[in-house]
Amino acid sequence: MSGAKLVRKIVIQSKLKTQSPLRIGSGANEGLTDILILKDKQGQPFIPGTSLAGVLRSEIAAIYGEVAADKLFGSINGRNANQSMLNISDVVLTSKGIVVRDGVAIDELTGVAKTGAKFDFEALERGAAGNVLLELTVRECDEAKPLAISYQHSVYNVNGDCYGEMAATIADLLTGGISVGSLTTKGYGKIAGAEAVAVYDFDFAQAKSAEQWLAYISDEKLPQAAYTGKAEAAKAAENFYLEVGCALQGALLVRDFDVDDSQQNKEEATLSAVQLKSGEDYVIPGTSWKGVLRSRAFKILLALTGNDLQVAQHKLQEIFGFANDGDKQSGKRSKLLVDETYISTNKLSAMRQTRNRIDRFTGSTIDSALFCEEPVWQQKRDEKTVTLKACLKNCSKAEAGLMLLLLKDLWLGNMNIGSGRGVGRGVLRGVHCQIDYAGKTYTMENKNGFTLTGNKDELEACVQALVGELNG
Repeated sequence: MSGAKLVRKIVIQSKLKTQSPLRIGSGANEGLTDILILKDKQGQPFIPGTSLAGVLRSEIAAIYGEVAADKLFGSINGRNANQSMLNISDVVLTSKGIVVRDGVAIDELTGVAKTGAKFDFEALERGAAGNVLLELTVRECDEAKPLAISYQHSVYNVNGDCYGEMAATIADLLTGGISVGSLTTKGYGKIAGAEAVAVYDFDFAQAKSAEQWLAYISDEKLPQAAYTGKAEAAKAAENFYLEVGCALQGALLVRDFDVDDSQQNKEEATLSAVQLKSGEDYVIPGTSWKGVLRSRAFKILLALTGNDLQVAQHKLQEIFGFANDGDKQSGKRSKLLVDETYISTNKLSAMRQTRNRIDRFTGSTIDSALFCEEPVWQQKRDEKTVTLKACLKNCSKAEAGLMLLLLKDLWLGNMNIGSGRGVGRGVLRGVHCQIDYAGKTYTMENKNGFTLTGNKDELEACVQALVGELNG
């Protein structure tokens, strides 16, 4: 075939490590668990190369455009179809253990759990690691028609090396971290290079490079890396980035009902729930953050629309998405991404609380209804202990206004996280906050009085844009 001659190979190699629980479902269920983690024939969990390809293609398309993404990852667009230039390996992971997380769908209007909407799923615990290999094949026909792209790396712009440019960007993406699998908007599936993400370039027009390629395929001996990935990722101006650090004002309990028998004390009531942990750290799952933010956003939108349920739900679904309801309308992916929050155990102290259920009719205790839970408290008052990181993609000015109103409620302690809201648990107070939006940065501090760095009128204009949009 004319132009099919191999002229170059670019290899990207590293070890990836999971930064948060990974959920890539197998499509099967067993017993009481609704979704099982994907495993190979040896029982090892793995990330399919197709999952990596899908995420990387989306990122490359956002940076360089759809034409570049089609060229690199392949296309089935009629006569213009082309084979992928990239070969991506599966990533077989050394397991750090599989955890079972549970969830429940909440009714936005009433704030209580929907009947029959409880579910469990497996997730691979963070800290699992595995090797990844990407191989980019450049043929004579590819070099004859280089892509017209915007260059992020000046070293490749010198000679118009579009394939070296995109390979370097993939290395940057893997170094900084990407999210794969399901529930990625809720903090799951974050993976990043556990060591340097190296790019090796084999140009077959050069005898030495061709010899190095032969040495590589025979005994995997690699030459010096042509490029090493960098973790610094620019913040897109069209996205709203929020990082807010809070102090815990009282008890916190995101319930984990899987209590080890060794934790039980025969002299006390049976311990029914403890604070959820991930590895050695306490955790507030992204699902908990997302549920709380969605519920509070709905209340804010209802208030601003004069309890117009239809308008409030429509705006809410634009940001938070919605599931396919089985009707003609298909689901929509959430624009809001949140991270899980991990808290070192040396910052929180666990303490048991024994309580008794009360008969609401008589006001007396219910027989045999004594129960014990173990929430956690912050050790140092007013210390920044709980951090929420969120990003709203393609954020309009009005949507930024809603994010600011959510921040206000969280900052002032009007948004509880976890269980026990009725007994005062999960109350947070803002200590430090950074907002990045529209190319500008705003910071807030709550030490010895409140201080704001940045133009407050610009932030107020976002809130007014939300009010104006909702009212017509």
